[in-house]
Amino acid sequence: MKPFAFAVVGLGLAVVSCTSSPVPGGQTSTTIKPPVVTTAATTPSTSTTSTTQPEPSTTTTIPLENVALRVEEIDIGFSNPVLLVADPGGGSDLVVEQTGTIVKADGAGHEVVLVISSDVVFGGEQGLLGLAFHPQHATNHLAYVAYVGEGPKSIVEQFEVVDGVFDTASRRVILEIDQPASNHNGGMIAFGPDGYLWIGMGDGGAANDRFGNGQDPTTLLGAMLRIAVGVEGVERYGIPADNPYADGSGGAPEVWAIGLRNPWRFAFDGDDVWIADVGQNDVEEVNVTSVAIPNLNYGWPIMEGSSCFRSGCEADGLTLPIAEYSHNAGCSVTGGVVYRGDLIPSLRGQFMYSDYCSGRLWSVSKSGVVVDWSPSVGPLRNPTGFGTGSDGEVYIVTQTGTLLKITTEGG
Repeated sequence: MKPFAFAVVGLGLAVVSCTSSPVPGGQTSTTIKPPVVTTAATTPSTSTTSTTQPEPSTTTTIPLENVALRVEEIDIGFSNPVLLVADPGGGSDLVVEQTGTIVKADGAGHEVVLVISSDVVFGGEQGLLGLAFHPQHATNHLAYVAYVGEGPKSIVEQFEVVDGVFDTASRRVILEIDQPASNHNGGMIAFGPDGYLWIGMGDGGAANDRFGNGQDPTTLLGAMLRIAVGVEGVERYGIPADNPYADGSGGAPEVWAIGLRNPWRFAFDGDDVWIADVGQNDVEEVNVTSVAIPNLNYGWPIMEGSSCFRSGCEADGLTLPIAEYSHNAGCSVTGGVVYRGDLIPSLRGQFMYSDYCSGRLWSVSKSGVVVDWSPSVGPLRNPTGFGTGSDGEVYIVTQTGTLLKITTEGG
């Protein structure tokens, strides 16, 4: 992690549905504000220069239209998997199961490395939803999980990992956010190239942004959050000094961007962040922006994709998607990672994403060119998440319990 200045905070799928759900009470989220204590250091660089490595000069690529993708079944028998994450310790890739477990994708017994099922509220869009390893995991052994607990609450916890197993005696609550409904929980967490933990949060659920969170920077819902964790001497987390509301004026200190409906999955590629945001009535969308640009507004519920959701909408000042598709092609976008593997050089730089209902598979480049891979791949069965494995290749998990690898004819 780069040096930073921060304020210390002492307190701490199933179907990714586009429809409404019952609302258990009307409580909005609790914004946790830091005390006025600042540790001075250097603020992270805001350079927009990409850190993505160029392709080797010996790479031979062929036009994408001449590439025939396919998916290969690698492993089966997972319980509601939602994400694959490479093990930084060099072991088998890890699969996050929504029911409350993390297991190895070892093609055999699926060795369990964490069980917190008794603390996880599972069902619909709720459950164990995210996993991220600290950038200094090799020395501090820290990992973070995101799940929905009783309340309901979205909870982020820290664990130490010992010999590849999560030490439950070390678990520590980092952040809790009250949820007013049972859907739109977001739940993806990942460390950005800035070394901070990013947390994707939905708008609080139900439908039509019922709770008014999408355009409210004072709530932690409907937003991308950015915090400093695993900092020596800090009990829970710190606020990066360059967060747009770091001093608590005008918004919650944790908030980095607003206007999201349900960023079920997002991913980093160099200095870019790609966000697949689930739509409601008509449009599913994919966004890409630089991690160096704070205070962006992705538009919900003013816009749904690049279309007006509210009559008489004004798009000025909003960040619109690089790609979108209508509900004629699906119902709920499942992102997504950028391909940087060696198996298919022509695919490098493409953000891969799918749809939970139709199972169609697409990719989009930063130039906005979308490729539909469905004719060669065929429909996937309820894809719920993607991941880059330890081999650098892209994998897809499906709600039916399968692990698929993106490959090519003869690959």
